[in-house]
Amino acid sequence: MRPSVHNYDRTRFDFGSALRRIYDVEDLSTLAPDTPVERFTWQTDQATEFHAAFYRAFEPEVNDLYREFVAAFVPEVLGTKEFCFQRVPTFRIHFPGNVAVGEFHTDGDYNHAAGEVNFWVPFTRCWGTNSVWIETELGNGDHRPWELEPGQLLKFDAVHWNHGNKVNDTGSTRVSFDFRCIPMADYAPSEKRSMDAKRGMWIGEYFDVL
Repeated sequence: MRPSVHNYDRTRFDFGSALRRIYDVEDLSTLAPDTPVERFTWQTDQATEFHAAFYRAFEPEVNDLYREFVAAFVPEVLGTKEFCFQRVPTFRIHFPGNVAVGEFHTDGDYNHAAGEVNFWVPFTRCWGTNSVWIETELGNGDHRPWELEPGQLLKFDAVHWNHGNKVNDTGSTRVSFDFRCIPMADYAPSEKRSMDAKRGMWIGEYFDVL
């Protein structure tokens, strides 16, 4: 499954407005910490107050819109109405001078199973070093950035395709979330847990159904 870009109606699915309310800003690309933070590692790239604010506000501010989005968008892209999806998407923020994820990796390195389809959804313009970099061919280790605008998302096989971030030298913060779906034909219960929050990688904990 090669990476592919898809459009959605961002006036109907206005995640940007919800995020601007959470952070009380007019422009998400200007979000920045009050004091410099050390370059993130995979152990710290979910540890900022910006991440905590998103997850605190997710249930009241974002959850209903997120589930509506999954229900409206994912079946057409996956080609099936029978699937499970990540209950709470993973929030990312890519500050200038830093990375959003701590290392180049495959999701398979972090206990994710074959069959998952990753949806990467930016809410700010992303290009160059503030974007996600994915290898140009499976296994070749030669990465390139993807350029997307709000209202677009990237679908790809993050379990097998190596991806990550460069240090952001654009001067513009990238804000995004990503979530994973599995067609039920490919779903197999697992005893593994996510590496950061230690959620069980099964329906009812990490995954949910509509």
